[in-house]
Amino acid sequence: MGERAPRVAGAAAVSEDHDALAARLEATGDYRILRRFDPPARYHAPDGSPPVTALVVDVETTGLDPARERIIEFSGIPFTYSKESGRIFDVGEAVSSLEDPGRPIPAEVTQLTGITDEMVAGKQIDDAAVAALVAGADLVIAHNAGFDRPFLERRLPVFRDKAWACSQREVPWKLLGVSSGALEFLLMKRCGLFFEGHRADIDCRALIHLLAEPLDGGELPLQFLLRSARRRSYRVWALEARIEFKDSLKARRYSWNNGSDGRPKAWYKEVSEEDYEAEKLWLAGTIYAGGTGWRVEAVTAVSRYSGRATPAG
Repeated sequence: MGERAPRVAGAAAVSEDHDALAARLEATGDYRILRRFDPPARYHAPDGSPPVTALVVDVETTGLDPARERIIEFSGIPFTYSKESGRIFDVGEAVSSLEDPGRPIPAEVTQLTGITDEMVAGKQIDDAAVAALVAGADLVIAHNAGFDRPFLERRLPVFRDKAWACSQREVPWKLLGVSSGALEFLLMKRCGLFFEGHRADIDCRALIHLLAEPLDGGELPLQFLLRSARRRSYRVWALEARIEFKDSLKARRYSWNNGSDGRPKAWYKEVSEEDYEAEKLWLAGTIYAGGTGWRVEAVTAVSRYSGRATPAG
């Protein structure tokens, strides 16, 4: 984050005037005012519970495919929290780096992120600094872990054996009354704040703030995330499913894997422990004519979002 401009004489009075004007506009019921996000360094004082460290990460990349595209910016920010309450205590310093991908950055990526070829020329992520950051974390959090984790594991293997959680998928935002899981939208709807997104550092800080902001019922989003991360789930592969069942599988929310990542070329779906037996019954009755033919892998926070999994017993 850049240094803030020094406060000039009269700035406090101007700020108070703006706050008063915003309050009057909101009181009419015809306006909603967004305020600029100002990242705090502390959310709660330590409450006597053992503090645990999580690491929020974000990457900007040249494209969407981790097998072909490259990271151009990384940021990781640690914070301490209570496992019991989900309260966030202190937010640490960011480790942020630009990296030269070795080829031109696509124009649409530069337009989205503001990162140019000149900015990344000759730059490289500090592997040792990232390794030290990751070593102290019990949990790695990303707002789209299914995107960030494969990129980070490919570039920085230190991420491979960590527990991961996804704040976009593992907090039930739609059930909580928010129609989109986009980070900027969530911060606007839940916190009344705006920020300039699509740079890794500020995206990480915005996510920490979102996880710390109490929901309408008083529960913290981080509590939802922690409960989800602790659960085991199962990845079910519908191996050699016939083409005529494609629409049924899609309607059941199965995704297609083309096999290029070393995993099966097949339809797959992740289901909870509670839904596991029902999914097997559906596959047997709908796809495999009463027989079997699927493959099941156990998934935990250590393997979730990475494409690596341990076969279920």
